[in-house]
Amino acid sequence: MKICFITSNPQIDYIKPELEKLGELSVHDKQKLSVAEVVALAGESEVLIAGSSGIETIQSDLIDKLPKLKLLALLTVGLDWVDVAYAKSKGIAVCNIKGANAESVAEHTWGMILDVAKRITEFDRDARLKQAFRFNDYKGKEIFGKTLGIIGLGDIGKKVARGAVGFQMRVLGLNQSKKLVPGVEVVDLAQLLRESDVIAVCAPLTPQTVGLISAAEIAQMKPGVILVNTSREEIVDKVAVMVGLKTGQIFGYGIETTIMKPLPADDLYYSHPRVVVTIHNGFNTEDADQKSYELVAANVAAWVAGRAQNLV
Repeated sequence: MKICFITSNPQIDYIKPELEKLGELSVHDKQKLSVAEVVALAGESEVLIAGSSGIETIQSDLIDKLPKLKLLALLTVGLDWVDVAYAKSKGIAVCNIKGANAESVAEHTWGMILDVAKRITEFDRDARLKQAFRFNDYKGKEIFGKTLGIIGLGDIGKKVARGAVGFQMRVLGLNQSKKLVPGVEVVDLAQLLRESDVIAVCAPLTPQTVGLISAAEIAQMKPGVILVNTSREEIVDKVAVMVGLKTGQIFGYGIETTIMKPLPADDLYYSHPRVVVTIHNGFNTEDADQKSYELVAANVAAWVAGRAQNLV
């Protein structure tokens, strides 16, 4: 059995022996490969382990050119870059690494909340580049005792909610399943927008969540709200956020943008000092790397053993 592993900067020495026991392994450090480039590397493989930094998208045109493929083991939690339904229609099993990087993304979410609230990056940037030092120009907000709204109460959202305990915050949550979450008041979107001082977007990107937060939703928020999106950029309307920042409806915005894709110097996000941008880095810790690689190897081993896990 041939196993092809494609991602940017793979750190897999400690799981290579396990994968090599399962089949003939090839590992490729690549970025944003085209269909033809993937086929050249994985055309004969039965198992493809892939990260979205290595293969930007896996759609029907690529799947049709991998006739021997039986397992697609994703090195991601998100599925928006893969046509899962088409793969499954071709008899290909698809699994992900659900939960492996949730702690890292939740911590990144809190890092952005505190950064925006206290204007840390903004002041640091101006101190370095403009010799700024006047504290009155960088007045922030406390979050202690305020209300946190979490859009999406999955693995990440639940961990973000846990972090609110130390700040004695009231926590509101939007949960598609409507399941109760300890310490969280599960509410509808309108109430969450209306009552939250801080809003964290932790929902997956789906057809239902594209554009979930637009000008109409921002208008319902408290004036001076802190908004952080560590999910997918497309969930929050970019232009509407920038307008909200200019009017003061939004105090500051933290955003994770597309993986391995630079923003131009004149990007809208860079036009406002209270926007903190990371280029899809919330998942990126030593701890999450280890958990992610170990889980993807375990997923392949489980499938080979006939007890597939983490199927999507």
